[in-house]
Amino acid sequence: MKNLLCTTVLILVASGLNALEMDSSRSTLNITSVKNDRIAELFVFEKVSGTIDDASGKASIDVALDSIDSGIEVRDERMRKYLFNTEEFKTASFTADVDLKALSSLKPGEQREVELKGELALNGYTVPLSFQTQVTRLNSGALSVATVAPGFIDMTRHKMAPGIEKLRSLAGLDNISLAVPVTFSVVFK
Repeated sequence: MKNLLCTTVLILVASGLNALEMDSSRSTLNITSVKNDRIAELFVFEKVSGTIDDASGKASIDVALDSIDSGIEVRDERMRKYLFNTEEFKTASFTADVDLKALSSLKPGEQREVELKGELALNGYTVPLSFQTQVTRLNSGALSVATVAPGFIDMTRHKMAPGIEKLRSLAGLDNISLAVPVTFSVVFK
């Protein structure tokens, strides 16, 4: 019985070592909206989580869509209701394969530029999306991953153009871009 308990504890401990967890307190994800062809506005998602599986190299970043914060509550409410439909779709998820062997050789302070090619699941549709990132090994051993250029979400591929049109109409704007830049800076430990 004692051996069974020890084996169980070892399995549980080992399974906990199979993922790097995102440090949400040190991670941010932003989108930018461009309206009337010249006015850019930044939106922050307050709740971002993620993991990198040590065994497979599968990385995932999950965004709680109702955590959007533009600094204007009525705008946030409209985006939740008309664009993201958060009653039906709670999260957006980006998944990609990461070459952990290539990153494991990074010493503290060293950086490597990495293209993350993956898929974005948003509004019930999954489409390819890629990001150019800078990966840095921190002194703590954690990995910092930050975009060096934005990735762009084509909202038409996620069937979100009607939601953007509704937001445009409510705000009395001439247009809102259907190409949405995304940037992030996240830490995995």
